[in-house]
Amino acid sequence: MEVFLTLFAGLFTVACGQINFAPVFDTVNTTGVDGDLRQRLVTQGVLESTAEFTVLGNLKAHVPGNPSALLKYEATSDQTLKVIENGTVLLNRPLDREAASSTGNNLKVTFVAYYLTSTGARLSADTSITITVLDVNDVEPAFQKLPYNAKVAEDASVGFTLYSSIEVIDLDVGYYSEISLSCYLDQQSAESRAQSQEACETFGVKPRQNSQGNYTGFVFLKKPLDYEVKKGYTMTIQAIDNPTRSGTGLQLMTTINILIEVIDKQDSPPRFLSTPITVTVFENADNGTRVGSVTAQDGDEGNPRPIKIVNKDPNNLFYLMPAEPQAPANLQYVSRIQVFKNIDRETQLARYDFEVEAIEMENGVETDQRVTTKVIVTILDEDDNIPQFQQSLYNVSVLEMDSSTLVNAATTVPGLNMRVSDPDDPTNAQFGISILSQPTAGLFSVSPTNATQQAQVTLIVNQANQLDYENPSMRRQQILLLARDLNNPTDHSSTATVIINLEDSNDNTPEFLVQEYRASVREDQVVGTTIIKITGSDKDSGNNGLLTYSLRGTGIEKFNVDPSTGLVTLAQTLDYENTPAYQLLFRAQDNGTPSREASVSLTITVLDYNDFGPIFNPPSYQTSVNEGETNILIPVIVKARDQESLDNITYTIVSGNTIDNAFVLHPRTGVLSMSRGLNYEETPQKRGTFRLIVMATDADSPPQSANTTIDISIIDKNNHDPQFVQSLYTATISEGVPTGYFVKSVSATDQDFGSNGNITYYIWSGGLDHFTIDQMGQVTVSSGAALDVDDVRSYNILIHGRDQGSPPRTGSTTLSVTLTDSNNKDPFFSQQVYIGSIQETVSIGTSVLQVKANDTDSTKSLQYSIERLSIIAKSTDGTPIASIYPYDYREAFEIEPTSGWIKVKSGLSRDSAAAIDFNVIVRDVNAENNQEQTAKALVIITILGSADLTPYFAPPWSLTNPTYYYTLPEELAIGTVTSTLIATDPKGPFSINNFQEVAEPNGGDLGDYFSVNQTSGQVKVNRRLDYENLTFKLIKFRVRAFSRDGLRSVDANITIQVQDINDNVPQFSQSKYTVTVSEDKVYPYQIASVFARDLDSGSYSEIQYSLSGQGHEKFMILKSTREIGVGLLLINNGTFLDHETTPEYSLLLTAQDNPQALSSEVRQRSSVPLTIQVTDINDNAPSFSSPEYSFLTVESYDLNTNIGEVRAVDRDSGVNGEIVYTIDSVEPVPRTPEEDYFGISSESGMLYSKNSLRGASSKSPYKLVVKAQDKGSPVLMSTTIVNINVSSGQLDNGKPIWISPRFGDSNAVTITNLTEHADLGTVVIRALAVPRTPGASIEYSILSDNEETTEFAIDKDTGIVTVARNRTLDREKQETHDLILLATDTLNRTLQSTRLLSIKLQDINDEEPSFNNCPNRQYDVPTETSVREGEPVGTLVYTAVACDLDNPPYNTVQYSFYENSTLYCYPNITQSFKLDASTGQITTNKILDRESHTTYLICVKASKPGQRRKRELPSRQELEAHLRQYSTGDVLFLLVTVSDINDNKPTFAKANVYTYIFSYPIKDTVFQQTASDPDLGDKGRVRYSIILSQYVNTAKGRNISVFDAFKINSDSGQVSVGFQSYKYFIGGYFELTIKGEDYLNTNMYSTYKLKIYVGEKTSQVRVVMDADANRDQQLFVETLEKNLNQNSQNALYIPTNTRYHKTASGTSVNQIDICFFVVKNNRVIDSFDGTTSLNEVQSILSSQNLYSPGPCEPATTKSLEGWSAYWWVLVAFAIFMFVIIIILIFAVRALYNDYKESMLAITKVQLVQ
Repeated sequence: MEVFLTLFAGLFTVACGQINFAPVFDTVNTTGVDGDLRQRLVTQGVLESTAEFTVLGNLKAHVPGNPSALLKYEATSDQTLKVIENGTVLLNRPLDREAASSTGNNLKVTFVAYYLTSTGARLSADTSITITVLDVNDVEPAFQKLPYNAKVAEDASVGFTLYSSIEVIDLDVGYYSEISLSCYLDQQSAESRAQSQEACETFGVKPRQNSQGNYTGFVFLKKPLDYEVKKGYTMTIQAIDNPTRSGTGLQLMTTINILIEVIDKQDSPPRFLSTPITVTVFENADNGTRVGSVTAQDGDEGNPRPIKIVNKDPNNLFYLMPAEPQAPANLQYVSRIQVFKNIDRETQLARYDFEVEAIEMENGVETDQRVTTKVIVTILDEDDNIPQFQQSLYNVSVLEMDSSTLVNAATTVPGLNMRVSDPDDPTNAQFGISILSQPTAGLFSVSPTNATQQAQVTLIVNQANQLDYENPSMRRQQILLLARDLNNPTDHSSTATVIINLEDSNDNTPEFLVQEYRASVREDQVVGTTIIKITGSDKDSGNNGLLTYSLRGTGIEKFNVDPSTGLVTLAQTLDYENTPAYQLLFRAQDNGTPSREASVSLTITVLDYNDFGPIFNPPSYQTSVNEGETNILIPVIVKARDQESLDNITYTIVSGNTIDNAFVLHPRTGVLSMSRGLNYEETPQKRGTFRLIVMATDADSPPQSANTTIDISIIDKNNHDPQFVQSLYTATISEGVPTGYFVKSVSATDQDFGSNGNITYYIWSGGLDHFTIDQMGQVTVSSGAALDVDDVRSYNILIHGRDQGSPPRTGSTTLSVTLTDSNNKDPFFSQQVYIGSIQETVSIGTSVLQVKANDTDSTKSLQYSIERLSIIAKSTDGTPIASIYPYDYREAFEIEPTSGWIKVKSGLSRDSAAAIDFNVIVRDVNAENNQEQTAKALVIITILGSADLTPYFAPPWSLTNPTYYYTLPEELAIGTVTSTLIATDPKGPFSINNFQEVAEPNGGDLGDYFSVNQTSGQVKVNRRLDYENLTFKLIKFRVRAFSRDGLRSVDANITIQVQDINDNVPQFSQSKYTVTVSEDKVYPYQIASVFARDLDSGSYSEIQYSLSGQGHEKFMILKSTREIGVGLLLINNGTFLDHETTPEYSLLLTAQDNPQALSSEVRQRSSVPLTIQVTDINDNAPSFSSPEYSFLTVESYDLNTNIGEVRAVDRDSGVNGEIVYTIDSVEPVPRTPEEDYFGISSESGMLYSKNSLRGASSKSPYKLVVKAQDKGSPVLMSTTIVNINVSSGQLDNGKPIWISPRFGDSNAVTITNLTEHADLGTVVIRALAVPRTPGASIEYSILSDNEETTEFAIDKDTGIVTVARNRTLDREKQETHDLILLATDTLNRTLQSTRLLSIKLQDINDEEPSFNNCPNRQYDVPTETSVREGEPVGTLVYTAVACDLDNPPYNTVQYSFYENSTLYCYPNITQSFKLDASTGQITTNKILDRESHTTYLICVKASKPGQRRKRELPSRQELEAHLRQYSTGDVLFLLVTVSDINDNKPTFAKANVYTYIFSYPIKDTVFQQTASDPDLGDKGRVRYSIILSQYVNTAKGRNISVFDAFKINSDSGQVSVGFQSYKYFIGGYFELTIKGEDYLNTNMYSTYKLKIYVGEKTSQVRVVMDADANRDQQLFVETLEKNLNQNSQNALYIPTNTRYHKTASGTSVNQIDICFFVVKNNRVIDSFDGTTSLNEVQSILSSQNLYSPGPCEPATTKSLEGWSAYWWVLVAFAIFMFVIIIILIFAVRALYNDYKESMLAITKVQLVQ
């Protein structure tokens, strides 16, 4: 209706000529004004917590065409909103989103805007909206269906859901309606907290969302229950909404209690008194070591049962003793734990856990009441592991360091992930980390230097600016790191190599190798002659490194320079007299923009003609060096003299060197050295000698040269083992071959030479003394060998080949000798007596018994026969039957000749013969050489009446149940005896020894898994028993036992049950696992699943997974409840992964079966590598290297000129770490595109001028904000500030211009107008520069502040350079002084220009000749040289060169001998030597003889011609006391030594010597004899070695090579013991051949033989003498030894000891015992025979007042004489023999009685039958 009225009013208005429009609401879409509040109330919404009367907004409308219309507003709603006429909208009541829709979320309102027209008509407009009411967290979670009660059985498994009826709702929406359920800890009191904590530890709750705000809670069991411990719990469950604290973060909470009752199962298993059981033991503890005990008792208190404690140790490392009850109540049972096997702490990870099981016993039978506990063994550590690097090689790439920012700063090497670990205990795992080698000393260091167990190693660059890519040697750094155990640094260490590859950046200027170049050219050279080639280097690349060369300076017109090669050539002819030298500046300029340049000084000296060449003295050199070493034994310094060049001579090796130039000759000093050790084999033709051709070249023009030779002998080092041609030799011989029979020839070679390559062969082991080898390598059968193929069928003989080096080296080979059989042994019977019986009623041909003989020969052929003469018959009463009539018992039996079966030959009659005995002979008819090979056995046959007795097996076998039942575990070893069958023949009764397995008609032991021994009845495992591969686990077969006669038998059924054991290792489905996980994932995110399978059955196939390795605690692995054998790999709780810190985890995944160990003591495990790769997310923003940068540029620079570079790094990887650079803002802001001066490379961060900078200096400086952002998602960024100063300079950068000193465009100039020793203030030059900045002036200074620049000063205003010190300039100390003059613009002090001023001093005659001041030469006081004796007259000895530091013509020197009788100078020196006055050359004036005169002190004086010397020689006393302290000026003290040559060989004083050792040596030293060599130094040095060592067994007459029995010191010749005991060598002696060879020439040597007799200490004899303090006791013993041995024809007396005389009552200091070994027939005899031998020389002893010969051990004056000392031995032996005879008599008597009784018993049995 209202609309109709409005329309009517409008029509009326139109009709009257005036148009009125209805109001229109302003909207965001039309006017941008939220006039209808749709944006505010609908889109944004209103919080339900908004306060009453809150203004929500203002309505806004307008009337088209009538802006002055007065609008009013109102609303139609349910009083929710109140609208004031002016349009203000207020909340009129509180909101509740959760209430009904009328007051809840569906609030619809209509806003009306209206006005009255001039006629009073109301025009209006309305708009309707639905208000959005926004939720706040104002409703608590509410539990439903209360109360909650639950019951759970105590045996419920972990994870069991015991209650699922918890309902909770929250009427809020969104995240305010989300609910988390948890167990609540009551904090009201300590008791309530403890109870609630126990409930929370036992039970857990987890929610399940049914719908928004509606959840169901499930209570589950977290750990096992025990009714006996606790019978009920009160669990408080807490419900919290908004668990993520979203929105305002407000959370509301509600709690409720649930009562949980534990239901008892009425079981009380046994319990351990302490669990887990913890013990400690050191690793490697001895077996049987007790480490602790286990105590258990029955959980039932009323009627406890006995307890059996069972060891469940899967590896049997420990053993449990049987459990024993403990008094007083015997309730507790204790079992001791002992070590059973060797224990390694690192294998067990410092702790070893195993389980023990307590089982209740009932009447000796195990019940199902049992419990297990864990024994935790803490294994104490021993230091037995080395610190180990994670990798042996690391490769990293590093960008070269910015030298402008780092200078000498230290920084770490990025990208290097290096770890070192030592698995030992921390006390034993302390190790040091150091750098073993690096290309540049001190460049790198390592952190940490010390660590324990594990360390993350950081490599530090100490001087980062040295990592310069332009230095090729620095592009690849190889660092060797050492990790060394601090407790055992010698044996416990490891190394790792780090290779660092540098990447390039552009930052260098041209450089020259030196700051000054000098060249010379002869004045007669033609134009175009090459003078010098100078090249600089620019470490940059491309055009920036391309150099252009030019010359600057006076006289440059005389020379040309190639701008590209730097080759300087002659442009005009030169004149030495006009200009002897040219001082030039050589400049190198690169082609970069802007270019860089560098200059060096070039001095070109014009030379006169050269007509003297170098002369060597001596003309040749000889030396030697040990193989593999670099120390030259006789130092070589080649010296040549040149009259013109003095010592300006260079030396080079022109030929004879190795390919890699192992010999190095210093070009100036002539010192010969070596860069590496050489092998003897490297010498030409392997002759052991190098000959180097050395050329000496002087420095004159044209240069003259001369050659000399250096012969270097390589002394062979014994560094090669003998190598046999074959590692295995084989031979086959017959066992019957004779002594000396040739078996095989072996051969070895040795790459060493001389004695080091001479090989001696000997048999080390395996020959069993049956074989011998000669020194040609031929193996033969030894004398006394007893080869028997039955004893040993083959021999593996280990043969050693030992060279004669020192120490000797050994190679080995094996000779396998196989013996073939020969028929040379007698046959033998398996038993000597065969007893049988036979019924008299049997038919002829019946078999009685079988005799069996054997012969170990393979070609045997045995035939049996009855020895007819041995046949004896007995009657029933046992009396022999003499007559063969009427019954010829000899024909009763016969024997088959091949089988040995004895059969009935004729009818038997017990009445005629009840027993018949006879011998059976077996004969080998194939015996070799027609030898008789036979054996006999006795056969006793009893003739019986008829009987039918059936054999029977032992119980539990019975006729009703003839079965044996066995249970066997699988995998028993083949050959294991599982049981022994026992059967009896009742006829004897006899034990049956004939068993056979009977084939079953329906199968049986089809797999032939078991075998039955035919004789013993033992049942053995015949094949592998593998439970998993057995088709039938129950194996049945039948065994039959036969009586002796083979006529009767009985069967037994065998049933074997095969049981499974835990013998299969879990097998993973993959050999390794590699998985990935994003670094933002957290617990309980599942990364992957793994699977392993165990082929065993039952609990053995159950698998438990575990992780190990560094970082394993960050992950967890659970057993899947859905899939059998599947393990779920999860992120552990509290773990936060970081790709940048650890991008990868290398772990070990282990699967272990039988996790509960319910029925086995074995647990198998296997492991595979698990690699978890943490993938990157973009979580690191780029970081700039500096928060602010400053750069300078010039507005005149070309477009795109680089200004400076900013650099940022992003720790992320991939696109997340790729950085893009942009300019974010510029101040001042560019007004036009042309003023946008600067650009930046998005990839490198290089700032450049992208528009012309003309006029940019007026607004300088510029402040840029540079942004670096990565390419990750989300994008991360950072910014830095860049300040750019734009200078107004031109292309010359606005720097001052030099006027003076100025020379063309050069930056350097040289002046020569200043003489040395100039006075203070002398003007050198006036420097002049002009500024380019208008209104500026110049300030002058000298840039350098080193010592040479302090000699000069410059006025800062005038630029005048003057001498700053008085007369201190000395040309001889420094000829040229380089000053860098600096001109500074006073208005802009950043504008500076430099000029290099070189001041070359002019010479004056102010120096005297001196031997001290020669450049590159220093004379010792005295200076030593040598000349070989016997050289011809005129041989050059030395050239004395003194120096006058003045320039020509002031530097001429004259030489003369200085002779003064008051000094040490050799008098009349001219008789032996001659001196050239002008050259200083000293030559021989006669042939010298070293033996006549060894040394000469020659004094040479240097002076100016025609001048008196200015300094006097020191006094005689000063020279004599302080000769070395004087720096002789004009006198040279030259000490000439006549050198030795190697012309003598070592010689030994004695060629044959002897000594002794005890069977148990009491000292290491055995003997020492040194060789003498009269030569000097290493020429007289001797090397000792044992070249032959044989043991001579005098009893057996055999020689055995035993090289390790003794050792020798190669330097001292001292022989020492090699064994701890020589007890097996008693009765013989060792004979050693010892060689002493010249150290430098192995062809010069001598040898001696040493006999070493071996004896026991008890074999010593002694004589006694009275003590005499005035007697030389040692000399007396030596004289006594000499007299005894000279006067004894068959005995050798060797003194062993002297001591105070020992008696039964003590020691007598008034008497001396002299103890001897007495040797006869080359063996030490015992003390009895030795005493007898001493008695034979009694006359000698008496003459020396010696008495009481006898044994030395024990020493006593009451010892018995002769045999009386051994009377007790004879008595004991007589008693022993008497006892033996008595025993034999009784034994024979007992055997006879037994035999008689057995014969009577047999007779009685026969009578009964």
